Amino acid sequence: MESTPTERALARALPGLAVAWAVLILLAPWLASGGHGAVLVSAAAYWLGALVCHQRPERSFHLAGAQLPVCARCTGLYVSGALGVIVAWWRGRPAPSARASSWRVPLVLATLPTVVTLVVEWWWPAATSKAVRAIAAVPAGVVAGLLLAEFSSFRSRLNACEPTRRSD
Repeated sequence: MESTPTERALARALPGLAVAWAVLILLAPWLASGGHGAVLVSAAAYWLGALVCHQRPERSFHLAGAQLPVCARCTGLYVSGALGVIVAWWRGRPAPSARASSWRVPLVLATLPTVVTLVVEWWWPAATSKAVRAIAAVPAGVVAGLLLAEFSSFRSRLNACEPTRRSD
């Protein structure tokens, strides 16, 4: 099935958008004190953050005297996801396995630290700090970033192979 130009453009843009989102999360507190345009960008970051995160102040990092747009766990996830994208770009995005199942085990293993912190928090709410939540999310973020960068170009590679397939 041939992908549309819009689908191909979106697939190429998603990894870059992931990196831009991570940068925006970290810059939002400083942008809030800038000029009118910067304040609007900061407000958009907090609005988008509210769509994906609870934004509880006691569970969020603060920079420049302001709370980040997402909690510590989300910050760890998004920043490490951007790192995964950057690592994938740096290493040249090798062709991923055609079988999505080959990524299931690494993805499940990468989410285990976050799952452990969630379970611990259910029984002992004060047992995990913001830093622990953020660090526990790093493996899942890195793997997700690698997957996003690598699989964003996978569909276009399949389309390039289409003419060589034998039709029955």
